[in-house]
Amino acid sequence: MAIQLGTVAPIGFDDFPPMVWLACLRRLGCTVVQAYRNQRANVSTREMIDYIAAGAMPCDSLHGVFGEEFDPSACAEDHRLFAVDTYKREGDLVLELGGRLVVVHCSTIRREPVPAPERDLRWKQLRKSIVELARHGEALGVTYAFENLPAYHAIGSDAAELAAALREIAQPHAAMCFDTGHALMVGGCCQALRDAAEQVRYVHLSDNNAKSDDHEMPTYGQLDCDAFADAMHEIGYHGTAMLEVFHSVDRLNEMIDDGLAENLAAVLARANGRP
Repeated sequence: MAIQLGTVAPIGFDDFPPMVWLACLRRLGCTVVQAYRNQRANVSTREMIDYIAAGAMPCDSLHGVFGEEFDPSACAEDHRLFAVDTYKREGDLVLELGGRLVVVHCSTIRREPVPAPERDLRWKQLRKSIVELARHGEALGVTYAFENLPAYHAIGSDAAELAAALREIAQPHAAMCFDTGHALMVGGCCQALRDAAEQVRYVHLSDNNAKSDDHEMPTYGQLDCDAFADAMHEIGYHGTAMLEVFHSVDRLNEMIDDGLAENLAAVLARANGRP
């Protein structure tokens, strides 16, 4: 099974009309979408289904809701349980959209480092949440993929640490979503991917300046795309590499005219072990 190129499907935002915007992503070689809705827009399931249908690519996954109120590592048990219950419903939703994977943020934003006792408690809480969601996912036939995050989150920025926790928990319906942009900001992608290796079930592919989460197109930032492609091939990754970018249609067309489709095809071929 070869790695396929996917794209985010930003639903409920004015700037990304599906028939036009997703058509540009199809020209770049994308074949599947990950649903990502505007949490402030009260988007209905029907609207999500219609958006995906208009883009003419099937949905393989859903980016779960995130933010302060949806924190599976929350120290307060009622807060943690609220997040878990919410993500269980996200599992039901992704099946309606046609996918079988939900991306979960491990924790909420904390601009200052959390004290060691709180960090330990958060990892304990997150492990409980992973087990509970994995068991729910097993019943549904859905995988929950926990995403490595930028360092300004309470926990979850160290891909190796997250992978170690998932490895220890050993639930087949709990895995990792590896985000290249986040890993690049923390210290690098290739070794982080190797450290996570068999836990990685999905890849968010974007680029940046290694300082801010710009969601730039791969090959336009500091990500060494060839080296990362080699790392994907080395670990035997065979899932989706999903372009998590939010450029305008005009900017996407400029990139296409500059040969981006050919560049991405070369990266994908390399990741699939083809010259």
